[in-house]
Amino acid sequence: MGAYKYMQELWRKKQSDVMRFLLRLRCWYFRQLNTCHRAPRPLRPDKARRLGYRAKQGYVIYRIRVRRGGRKKQLCDLQNSCPSWRP
Repeated sequence: MGAYKYMQELWRKKQSDVMRFLLRLRCWYFRQLNTCHRAPRPLRPDKARRLGYRAKQGYVIYRIRVRRGGRKKQLCDLQNSCPSWRP
């Protein structure tokens, strides 16, 4: 089995001690970064290569923070767009 197969198996077992520790560390680390951050390399090289990533000039990876939860409508937009809206 090659290295990518081992990585794939590791990511399948997310409840293992190693993965729980890694995910907890990375979660803390990502919170310290800016909202938009350029990553030097992908976290999952096996998955990135399956999706078409190559480690050469011209390929860039960014990590963007997304807020939790669903999209909330702004109240002022709702008032202006709906004539039948009542407070």
